[in-house]
Amino acid sequence: MWRFIQNTFSSLLGTLLALGILAFGGLFLLLIFIPFSQEPAVNLPDDAILVVDLSMSINDKPPSKTIDQVISEAISNSEIIQVSLRKLINAIKYAKTDNDIKGLYLTGSLQSINFGSGYAAMTEVRQALLDFKTSGKPIHAYMVNAMPRDYFVMSCADTIYMNPFGELMFNGLGVEMMFYANAFEKWGIGAQSVRVGTFKAGIEPYMQDHMSEENREQTMVLIEGIWDSMAAEVAESRGIALDELGRLVGSNRSFDANSAKEGGLVDELVYFDEILNTLKEVAGDDQEERTFAQIDIASYMEAKSVSGSSRSDNEVAVIYLEGVIVGGEGDPNQVGGDRIARRIRDVRLDDDVKAVVLRVNCPGGGAQAAEIIQREVRLLKETKPVVASMGYVAASGGYWVSTYSNRIFAQENTITGSIGVYGLIFNVQEIANNFGITWDYARTHEYAGSSTITRPQTEAELKQLEESTAWYYEKFLEKVAESRGMEIEFLDTVGQGRTWLGKDAIKHGLVDEIGGLDAAIEHAAELAKLEDYSIRDYPRGNNFDELLSAMFEGRDLDVSVDPATGFIRKLQKDLEWLKTFNDPQGIYLLPEINFQFFK
Repeated sequence: MWRFIQNTFSSLLGTLLALGILAFGGLFLLLIFIPFSQEPAVNLPDDAILVVDLSMSINDKPPSKTIDQVISEAISNSEIIQVSLRKLINAIKYAKTDNDIKGLYLTGSLQSINFGSGYAAMTEVRQALLDFKTSGKPIHAYMVNAMPRDYFVMSCADTIYMNPFGELMFNGLGVEMMFYANAFEKWGIGAQSVRVGTFKAGIEPYMQDHMSEENREQTMVLIEGIWDSMAAEVAESRGIALDELGRLVGSNRSFDANSAKEGGLVDELVYFDEILNTLKEVAGDDQEERTFAQIDIASYMEAKSVSGSSRSDNEVAVIYLEGVIVGGEGDPNQVGGDRIARRIRDVRLDDDVKAVVLRVNCPGGGAQAAEIIQREVRLLKETKPVVASMGYVAASGGYWVSTYSNRIFAQENTITGSIGVYGLIFNVQEIANNFGITWDYARTHEYAGSSTITRPQTEAELKQLEESTAWYYEKFLEKVAESRGMEIEFLDTVGQGRTWLGKDAIKHGLVDEIGGLDAAIEHAAELAKLEDYSIRDYPRGNNFDELLSAMFEGRDLDVSVDPATGFIRKLQKDLEWLKTFNDPQGIYLLPEINFQFFK
């Protein structure tokens, strides 16, 4: 549908494209030289502070970039660093016992690319930082403008410094959803839908102008649960009574520096230059740079070649499913059904791989593509242990591909479940007619050409879509019942498209254990009876060929911007979300329009 609209109005862009060609050559050179330049060898000081600048996207899978990100970074002369969660955690663990590291310094504000830096991942990072503190080495944090996720991570520091003119936005969690039904009506874009599951709310933005009561109910349960877990950890780290923290948060739009200190949320109000002496006392003075002796986290990971596993012929493969499930290959920020299925198949046939962990950070997607992936998971399980590790979100199609694992791990604040199905069909008849475009048809049978977007579906076609959707829901229940050893009748009560947090999903039998990626890897190795093993990541990060093949694909860059620009990018991101609706049958395992609003 959107391809048609783009083609219809392409003539309006002709002049801009002509001008853009002049700049393309320069950008192409940037694509070649900037992302793949070689950094000089890292020199690690004998005594240093490990600097963890949170101004990065912490993603489950190894770093990879889309063309859009490279171009955006080249134009703005700024780079959003991507770091894999496992590598970051391993670096913090390594630093705990590294005699060259005397302390740790947190700064910056988290960024997000695709589904990076979600609350479940930040929980794992925070746990690694708390473990670091048991070494007796101090953690210092400095904030200027901090959001809830930033403060959640920084609150575990021994000392939190704040700029005297800084601001702390620690005021609870909220969700703002965008609805398109009225806009579609004005534009002349038709949308027809069916769903199975009272709470299956993914179609609501296209069919109505507000949340249903069921959607509002489950959304409140999710954000309240995430907030309660986060607030409890912050209160414990800061030595503040939980009810007092609730009172503080409820009475402030945001905290300026003075109110943050008065409330016990930070310790000292200082400019950056004023804490240099404190940091120099911990690690010594870098006379050449006129600052404290330090090494940044990226350089530290490179210098120490942090892998988190010993060398061994026995391998535990970690396959990352991060993004929305789509048919075919998908782009680097999606879970392409054919691409992931092929990857699982390769691992199944690799004799060096003894166990597999599926790291799922996925809100779902096309039903057919999810089933293609699940089939390969079931075949894999026949030959090797398979453990699912749920990240920020593993719901609907993300749960579909996980359910046959030997064991499922999730964090307490992981969003999962959403056992439900909906069908969604768009058409562009009215908007095309408004521009003088019409169609006529000739067909041999009643349902020939029923996949068209040039007209609405007939009543008979919609009836069959309803039947297909109901069949998929029945199969969803059957698969979960078989894989989890549960009764279909009970599953239907916790299904109906409802999303659950990990701490509730475990009570309903949808998840086996609370734990992060490391716990899942260790359990997979135990199932395979491995005493020593190495870990191999899939994918390992994109390369130049993959970037070129993904030209003009994967537009999913999220940076901190002003509210107006943020709104425009939010709109663009939601419209990009429509590209994920490529299931040939129009049937989807998606819980919401876009789970990234929970960040």
